[in-house]
Amino acid sequence: MAIKVTTEPPKGLQAGLSRTFNTMVNQDFLEKVEPYDKWRSLVFSICFMHSCVQERRKFGPLGFCIPYEFNTADLEASMIFIDKHMSYCSTSNSPYSWNAIQYMVGEVQYGGRITDNLDRELFNSYCQLWLTDSVFQQNYCFNQSVTEFHYHIPDASEHGRFMEYIAKMPGNDTPAIFGLHPNADLTFRLKESGEMIDTLLDIQPKEAGGGSGKSREEEVKDKLQKELMPMLPPDYIEMEIKEKLRMTKGPKGLGEPGKMDLVPLNIFLGQELQRFGTILKIVKTTMNAMCDAIDGTISTTPDIVDSINAVFDFRVPRKFQYDPTGAEISWLTASLSGWIKGLLDRYAQLNLWISKMERPPSFWLTGFFNPQGFLTAMKQEVNRQKKTWSLDEVEYTSEVQREIIQGEDGRIEGKTINHPQEGVHIHGLFLEGAGWNR
Repeated sequence: MAIKVTTEPPKGLQAGLSRTFNTMVNQDFLEKVEPYDKWRSLVFSICFMHSCVQERRKFGPLGFCIPYEFNTADLEASMIFIDKHMSYCSTSNSPYSWNAIQYMVGEVQYGGRITDNLDRELFNSYCQLWLTDSVFQQNYCFNQSVTEFHYHIPDASEHGRFMEYIAKMPGNDTPAIFGLHPNADLTFRLKESGEMIDTLLDIQPKEAGGGSGKSREEEVKDKLQKELMPMLPPDYIEMEIKEKLRMTKGPKGLGEPGKMDLVPLNIFLGQELQRFGTILKIVKTTMNAMCDAIDGTISTTPDIVDSINAVFDFRVPRKFQYDPTGAEISWLTASLSGWIKGLLDRYAQLNLWISKMERPPSFWLTGFFNPQGFLTAMKQEVNRQKKTWSLDEVEYTSEVQREIIQGEDGRIEGKTINHPQEGVHIHGLFLEGAGWNR
């Protein structure tokens, strides 16, 4: 029965600095501590760092492992400490202790909120860069790399001059000022667009029925029972999988007959089948639960309601892609049709491999849960064949082929690459099995 009011930080460095200099910093504040020029440089530097770490959160895990609620109280407490420290150094005629300033700001004021060690190292790096003697240099520049706009401390004494400089800042900040690659902005834009589309879909009316006169729940049930559930592949039988893994052929001279489940790539195949079986079980369980909940045979939970809404909008239910902790457990696709296609394509590749009990002629690398594990297993097999080689010294070599195999999944059975050396074809790259370099 109450209203909660929150203040969101403005978007962009320009907006963040503008609000700080309009609310906390005025002309009297800029002339609070002597020497005034050094005090003004430190005030602008810590205000810039405050806006920078707040804006960095928009990049998600690329910005911070955990998003922290930094606010103006952290900035105010930091400036109070710097005020007292500079005043003490001025009266005692002693040099500034930058280690103390960096510790109090990075480890105490802001660091009190930080729980991840990597995030703590990141924030301490900001303090070591922007809370040093170098900020007293004329027109000190914050960005070390080349960018379209040079973020520097303005050489001014009036509050109005600071506001004029802030107004000249670009509205869209380049990721380089945050120490990130330019692709980070693409990730943020895609994430922001996806959230906006999800919000628009969530606020659409949910009560009206479709053009056929059926309710939305009945339409979801028909879509599940008539379209989606019949498409799902059968469950894997664990004992059969283990037996087939034991008999699956590997490279010549590697592994004994009937004990091929110890070959690196066969171990990798077993792990992929196990993860795929888990995803398939989640999908079938969720779809059956939605049908039962619509029929009224089981209680409807918030997760089931969210899944029904997602299927009605032909989006991917959250349970298909994330576990309860929010960690990704499968491939991310915008539409449900694309996700189901990915499920069937991945099943086709794994089933071809395990059913024939021999290596397929080609591999769909992005169709694996752990592509890096596939490449590492290949290295291990070559290293075991070449017993004198060191695993750390084995490197990949690739050769682009003229022949192109059409297809974006693992369903290219029977097509091989005409190449004089034995190897493995992975979407246009031929990984030499016998001619790798050390």
